[in-house]
Amino acid sequence: MGYVRSRKFCCCLPVRFGVFCMAILGLVGGGIFGIAGFVEIHKLYSGQLELESDQKTALWIVSLTYSWMAIVSLIGLIGSIGKLRSFIGFYAYTVTINTLVIMAAGIYLVWTLFHKREDSDVNKCVAGANGDVGDVKHWVCQKGFDVIRILVVVFFVIIWIFQLVGIFIVFDYVGQLREEAALEDEESRKSQPAWSVTAPTPSGPAMRTTYDAAPYDPPMQGGWQSAKSPYAFTGPSAQGQGR
Repeated sequence: MGYVRSRKFCCCLPVRFGVFCMAILGLVGGGIFGIAGFVEIHKLYSGQLELESDQKTALWIVSLTYSWMAIVSLIGLIGSIGKLRSFIGFYAYTVTINTLVIMAAGIYLVWTLFHKREDSDVNKCVAGANGDVGDVKHWVCQKGFDVIRILVVVFFVIIWIFQLVGIFIVFDYVGQLREEAALEDEESRKSQPAWSVTAPTPSGPAMRTTYDAAPYDPPMQGGWQSAKSPYAFTGPSAQGQGR
């Protein structure tokens, strides 16, 4: 029986285990961020949060993509447990597209943080702060906003790296499942019995040929059985004796 070697990542861990862990983290993380995004959307439409139109679009995209990632990760989790190649293949291609969408939405959201909201958010922070020292309040709000932006960027980069590495692991596992399926097909073909072709057997009596006949078959009539020679002429030795 053939054997397909298990592919590894991180030197020793099987790729199936990596897909299992990635699916669990995607299910939990996607569910958390998806729910958090829809909570912010609820605050937005209830008047508790103010965002610009492009930021609303980015929030919707991020919320939907992370929610979809949670659903897809559930499919990947089932596929990794049951070694279902169709589930793993669907999970691999879908999570790739989902990751690209998340990266595009995250880049756009980070760009808005660095280019459009800085002055307005800092002014809101200064206006809401207590005290009369204006320069200090402005400095604290400015630095706080800078720290938040850096943390958001670091967070997104970590998520993107994790997702990209996970995509390579999932596709590696898809290749392993294809090798296992090909080996099973080959073994099933080898185990099938070979077809033997035999000549048909005639139903009537077989025809006698010269190869099957005896050197001489005497006739069955009584007169011919008593004859000395069945030939019309005798040999030279017989003629000599007659003389």
